[in-house]
Amino acid sequence: MTKTLIYSLPPLERSRPPLSGAILASVCKKEGHDCCVVDLQVKLDAFLKLQNIDKDYFGDVFYEHAPSFTDKQLELLNKFISAELEAVSAQNYDYVLVSLFSYLARPFAEIFLPQLRMVTRAKIVIGGAGVTHAASVLTQHVAFAVALKNNQVIDDFIIGEAEEILPIYFQDGKGPGVSNYNFKQIDDLDSVPWPDYTLYNLTNYQTDSSKQHELVIIGSRGCVRNCTFCDVVVTSPKYRYRSGRDIADEIIHHYEVHGVTNYYFADSLVNGSFKAFDEMCNGLANYTFAEPIRWSGQYIIRSKNSTPRDHFEMLKTSGCRTLFIGIESGSDRVRFELGKKFTNDDIEYYLENFNQYNIETLFLFFTGYISETEKDHAETLTMFKRWQKYVATGTIQGIETLNVLSVLPGAPLEKIALENNFVFLKDHNGQIDLRSWMNPQNPGFDFKERVKRHISMMEEAMRYKWPLWNGQLAMRLYEQSINKFENSSKIYIPLIKQ
Repeated sequence: MTKTLIYSLPPLERSRPPLSGAILASVCKKEGHDCCVVDLQVKLDAFLKLQNIDKDYFGDVFYEHAPSFTDKQLELLNKFISAELEAVSAQNYDYVLVSLFSYLARPFAEIFLPQLRMVTRAKIVIGGAGVTHAASVLTQHVAFAVALKNNQVIDDFIIGEAEEILPIYFQDGKGPGVSNYNFKQIDDLDSVPWPDYTLYNLTNYQTDSSKQHELVIIGSRGCVRNCTFCDVVVTSPKYRYRSGRDIADEIIHHYEVHGVTNYYFADSLVNGSFKAFDEMCNGLANYTFAEPIRWSGQYIIRSKNSTPRDHFEMLKTSGCRTLFIGIESGSDRVRFELGKKFTNDDIEYYLENFNQYNIETLFLFFTGYISETEKDHAETLTMFKRWQKYVATGTIQGIETLNVLSVLPGAPLEKIALENNFVFLKDHNGQIDLRSWMNPQNPGFDFKERVKRHISMMEEAMRYKWPLWNGQLAMRLYEQSINKFENSSKIYIPLIKQ
């Protein structure tokens, strides 16, 4: 029997088992493989705990606030990786599949993969959003995965959807999306096997608040929106969605197999399709669960005129707990320009109804969009006072604060940056630092100014008692970023059209 080892690389969400490993396990089992899944975030956290070191010890590098690992960090990482790979060298694996959830996993991968290559003769195949970008205006170098293959660190990389590509690869060793960018999208998502979580120890993923397990569901791929800052179009140019009945059936299956009552949707937008979303909610509401289920996911606000009040009652009866909403800015003008077509008054309407039905929200947003003015920033700051009443009732659970605006390869913003002659600083590898952009027509709005606005936003949020997700870590990292920017050469380079 073919033996396959599946790795998920950090940084990863700690409260849920990685969806990538569950998808790969499902595909490999269907092909008759004997599988093992390993979440290296869980293992790294356990390793650091034994060393009496904080679990966010590598956070400054993982979240791009430091250019590279320090010598001490490298020593610790190498010790961890060496211990992990001892067991791999003793196994006769045929394949090692390595998932990079995002480009943030690349610093770890660059250390881990060469050492993995040294201890196994298995075919090493990498995939995930962290390897999807080809060389572009913003990268100006050979694609990350191509370089690893050229240096014989890996055998192949997968671009596209594993459910479609891997069965062909296991049979032929090649195909669309295998070490090339000619992947095909799956049109009928209802035909895709459900993720298999049976190989995970779910006790490793108890949520901090409820001490209950939570599983990841994905009901759609791509996005019904086309926000300028988002690069989802790179891997999913076309928006597709499963039927609501199929999604509800999967949740019911996991409930019956694992007894799990908490679910998180990894979709760009859980309500991208009105039809599928309503069908899913009704399917869940009409099933008799011995224990009530709860689900959460990213959600789009639309015009209040297009959303009847009974929509919110349906959310509640289906088990909706928390919605992560990309507010992005407190300025209507900025929000419309970046692709979010709703107003502060629309937000108010939704918050009123969320509050009535005890549905929690967490706001996702950033400061420093390319056209943001001081007036726009001031409008963002007034948001915290305006909606503090919903923080007090628990309707607003807080804000996510770890991100500043990056110009991502493949996102619509890349084209805008090229057309407007944006310039960038280089990182420690001599490549473009995606966060360091500057518009020559507005040179005062540089990285330092954007971070200062972000910190002032966090301070205003704290003034009105808004909880900050990873707030202490974010504040420390942003203050470090300003110091490093001050000490940098500040030599900007232009984009070169390819």
